[in-house]
Amino acid sequence: MGIEIKNFDGDGELQIVHGYGDGGFRITNQSYQGDLLLLPRLTRKWRCPDPITLRFANLEPLLGETPPPLFLLGTGPAPQQHLPELTADLKVNGINLELMSTAAACRTWNVLMSEGRNAAAVLIAV
Repeated sequence: MGIEIKNFDGDGELQIVHGYGDGGFRITNQSYQGDLLLLPRLTRKWRCPDPITLRFANLEPLLGETPPPLFLLGTGPAPQQHLPELTADLKVNGINLELMSTAAACRTWNVLMSEGRNAAAVLIAV
């Protein structure tokens, strides 16, 4: 059995995390300082509020007409404690929250993109 190679349709601008640290990220041949919001084909600099106060209303204007069903939140060097208000707020809007460190969120994002999944992520710079 051979290795299956995943081909991506579209413009080839899939947003992949190539590096992180020193307060920034390298995403698909671009360098960014500070926090980011990622969609499969868009990277946007965005200052994330304190994750404890983050709500769907903060994210809704950034996620497009049909928000993705999965939202990753990379909270810095270590995962935050459970965020029940954000989890419930996103769930009501049909979005599942995955809360993890920024490093884990970067790795998870790349796997999701390699699988062709529809997701969004906020990565807090480390």
